Amino acid sequence: MRFTMERLNFNHLYYFYIVAKEGSIKAASEKLFVSQPTISDQIKLLEEYFDCSLFERRNRSLFLTTEGEFALNYAEGIFTQGRELTRRLRNQIQLPKKSIDIGVTHFMSHHFLYETILPLFNQDEIVVNVKEGQKHLLLADLEEENLDIVFTDGQDLTSGSMSSYRVGANKTYVVAHKKYQKYRRGFPESLGKIPFFNYTKNSYLKYEIELFFSKNSITPKIIGEGDERDLLEMVTAQGLAFTIVPEAAKKKFCANKNIIVLGEVEELQTSVWGIIKKNYNGYGYQLLKNKL
Repeated sequence: MRFTMERLNFNHLYYFYIVAKEGSIKAASEKLFVSQPTISDQIKLLEEYFDCSLFERRNRSLFLTTEGEFALNYAEGIFTQGRELTRRLRNQIQLPKKSIDIGVTHFMSHHFLYETILPLFNQDEIVVNVKEGQKHLLLADLEEENLDIVFTDGQDLTSGSMSSYRVGANKTYVVAHKKYQKYRRGFPESLGKIPFFNYTKNSYLKYEIELFFSKNSITPKIIGEGDERDLLEMVTAQGLAFTIVPEAAKKKFCANKNIIVLGEVEELQTSVWGIIKKNYNGYGYQLLKNKL
């Protein structure tokens, strides 16, 4: 008869967490000062409890399964909150904070010009941590003071304890191979005369672009779809089609002298908002003040 745990064993979860972060059982055993068989046994018990495999072995290396990735996301949250709980209950909450914790929403992560926060890395006395996530979860972390600042595209979902600062704009551009330079004339209607590489239905940009095309009666020939930035850059650089990308991607693409900007899609411009707690006056606040 197989023994099954009635509740989650957090020691087992912690061993899994360290193995996932370190990349191997050997590295985890050295970090935890326990034997490799001990760690293997703990992970086996955890997998039996979850009734699924968390790792798969390929070419003598460990890789997280889909279930393992899911478990790791939860484990990171659990152990991060555990450290925060320890810090608070040991009365270290009043000590000078040695990090600045920044949240960037998934929507913004494709647009965000990370140059905005680069000055913070010049502060020798602090560590900068950047976390991507859904807006409502990041704002919840901000409310609980687990984050210092959240960058997002709007002020919705903010509470009365938060302050919002407009720190810039996300612009969107049409980029193409330089052989399409003549289509700058008559932009954007001229886009209907050249091929287009679109995003998939999983991208928020696809819907916005379709509205833009409809509004301007543009019907380009669509040669394919994809969301990977490297793929879009390759299609653009080879002159196969034009693409529509946020400013952060445009800067990268145009480092290639064969890629030019045909025009800006002003309809797709969004604002960048920095959200902080009203009682916050740390490094994040100074960063926002410098952007105003």
